Amino acid sequence: MSNQSVTLQYASEWIYSSFNQAQRNIAEITAIDYFFAKEMCDALFQNQTKIDSEETGVIFHVLLCLSQSVRNGHSCLPLNSISGQRVGFHSDELGLVTHHGFNIPSVDIMSEYLDKQAISKDDKNLIVYQRGVLYLRRYYEFETELATYIQGKLIRCDLSLLHQEKIKKCIQTLFPQQDELEIDWQKIAVANAINKNFSIIAGGPGTGKTYTVIKLLAALLMLESNSSEDSSPDYIPKADITPLRIALVAPTGKAAQRLSESIIKAVDGFNGKIASNILAAIPSDAQTLHRLLGVIPNSPNFKHHQDNLLSVDVLLIDEVSMVDLALMTRVFRALPQHTKVIMLGDADQLPSVSVGSVLADIAPRPHLGYSPDSISYLTKITNDDFVNKSEFKTLFKSVSRGNKIPKHFADHLVFLTKSRRFDGDGGIGLLAKSVIAGQSDMSWKLLNSQPQTNDGNGKKELTLLSIDIDSWLPNLVKQYFEQMFTCNDVNEAFLLLAKFRLLCATRQGEFGVESLNDKVKLLLMAKGLIHNTDTLYQAQPIMISENDYRLGLYNGDIGVLWRNGSGHLMAVFETSTDELKWIMPSRLPTFTTVYAMTIHKTQGSEFDHVLMVLPKQSNNKLLSRELLYTGITRAKSYLSIATTFSVWQQGVEGQVKRFSGLKIS
Repeated sequence: MSNQSVTLQYASEWIYSSFNQAQRNIAEITAIDYFFAKEMCDALFQNQTKIDSEETGVIFHVLLCLSQSVRNGHSCLPLNSISGQRVGFHSDELGLVTHHGFNIPSVDIMSEYLDKQAISKDDKNLIVYQRGVLYLRRYYEFETELATYIQGKLIRCDLSLLHQEKIKKCIQTLFPQQDELEIDWQKIAVANAINKNFSIIAGGPGTGKTYTVIKLLAALLMLESNSSEDSSPDYIPKADITPLRIALVAPTGKAAQRLSESIIKAVDGFNGKIASNILAAIPSDAQTLHRLLGVIPNSPNFKHHQDNLLSVDVLLIDEVSMVDLALMTRVFRALPQHTKVIMLGDADQLPSVSVGSVLADIAPRPHLGYSPDSISYLTKITNDDFVNKSEFKTLFKSVSRGNKIPKHFADHLVFLTKSRRFDGDGGIGLLAKSVIAGQSDMSWKLLNSQPQTNDGNGKKELTLLSIDIDSWLPNLVKQYFEQMFTCNDVNEAFLLLAKFRLLCATRQGEFGVESLNDKVKLLLMAKGLIHNTDTLYQAQPIMISENDYRLGLYNGDIGVLWRNGSGHLMAVFETSTDELKWIMPSRLPTFTTVYAMTIHKTQGSEFDHVLMVLPKQSNNKLLSRELLYTGITRAKSYLSIATTFSVWQQGVEGQVKRFSGLKIS
């Protein structure tokens, strides 16, 4: 037997002889964790004739942690996050140890062992170790590449004094009124994005992100037309004006549809206020990021990349919190150098399902402040000394503390702070703010401000329900879902479906999506409205769970099964052009019934009344303030929550913290 064979056998046997043995010692280990760590160890030690068993064991278990970290959405693993921990340890309710786990040593010891391996950023191994942080190479390269792309776009556009005067006039036209006391952050956001090739406009529901971006696109089109007269609504443009190539995108089909609808509605609201030719040049056809890049069937690659760039001057990306690291990097790869990128999103929402937390990484809270040059430009362009207003001083007091100039700024970022949907003393808005601030007692007090009820009919803006599902579900099924069976047409059914949704933290379990969907169907069966829970039926709401680019259907799209004029049961989907898409059910990709859906799946959607059902156990790992905030802010008018104090407290005090090395300042 060769030395290499002995080495490999010794390394693997010292660690664990099999996955089953590893399972007996390490709690919650998966096969992918075990085999990833094993294969990586064998690759690292294959050319070594002498192996230190302690060193091998440490590296193996650190790699286990790296695999688990990636599965949980982290792009990297800082060693200090596991230092001194006993990973994989578990004991039962009686205190009996079921899994002994492994003691992770100090950062210094881990670093000593890892530094011996050829896993620096310049090596070719599948893992990268750098400055106390461990990566899978692909995510290290994604982060490095994305940061480089964004930093390249952060360079401010050089503006002549003449151009600045045109921008100033444009801003005055779009924002004719000025408040002497409050800062108009929408105006600041538009002015700020004009002279940059990369900008972020962030804010919660109802803060006017879409309204703001319409004015921004109008401003860019006005300036592109190179005419001083085009600010007038009566202006007739010259025939030789070349329009900007503007692309509107979102991460999911539903989010793209909502963006299109919002753009159309906002543009209609500006008729008579902005020149008709400018409004006509603002596109309303949003598409998914995958469609923009061009999907290649059965391939992780796209048609557009660094060697086949997109033809786009302005790219607007909505719902950025949902975009993962890999996809965002691929978007930037495909962009020409001159493309202006505008991102919209809510940095407080849940991060993407896949690896990364791009928006949270590049839209830091609290805001890092603006550079002196940026403040000078914004003051001149907006004709507003906003820096001296009390709101600005309050928001940025931590940045300017001690009159010291910060090392880093966030000139690319504007937060919209005033919500027009959740304004004043509205319960939903106050609850959302207290939850994202981690105030469990205050938020629970808000939920209990009205007596607990088993009604759940949404007559109160906030309603706390018992966790006895059967006490309130029949009433809600009667109020919302039974009516879908008596609708005159499918449009009416869609209107009813948009009024209410059950939201869950999990898919499985007593309080999960699958259980609640089954309960609703059984109630409908008891009323004779459906005859079998396993067959398709008229008025059945469905959700697509995988992309089908040929049909133009995407993961998360919502439809209704409805009989056409010939009596055939068809799947019907709304489109951004108010047309309906009718498809035979047999042609559909995988789909599920959708009386209830996970909170994750609702990002980019909103409903008149939301009922959020939380897990029964307070130690559920999915619970977090970001999860609760995302569910709360899906409700436009009424919010009901079924939970207990211990579960609520765990959720509000828990926080999604994803490890990442993505920095752009």
